[in-house]
Amino acid sequence: MALAKKYRLAKKDIEMVLKRGRTAKNSFFFIKFLENQAEHFRAAIVISNKVSKKAVVRNRIRRIIAESFRSGQVLKRSFDMVVVATANIVEKRTKEIKREVEQTINKIFV
Repeated sequence: MALAKKYRLAKKDIEMVLKRGRTAKNSFFFIKFLENQAEHFRAAIVISNKVSKKAVVRNRIRRIIAESFRSGQVLKRSFDMVVVATANIVEKRTKEIKREVEQTINKIFV
């Protein structure tokens, strides 16, 4: 399931976060983030064709990352985030991806 519309970034906002945002990295993806004026977080999940040619695989990864946003404490923070997946995320299990997302987000908010 995708993020609700109020939690999604518009294209111009994605470009701004990618240009001006700070970066948090791990081995599966990196997160560019920037504080916003909204009352909640907004995010975009970017998974290119280089990660996988199969849309099914890319959408699975997108759903896993979005689900970990909903289950964590992210919804209460006022940040714009762009998650960009790298190619080695494909062979990882759901639990590993969720754990890495949560750990990386905790690094951002500490």
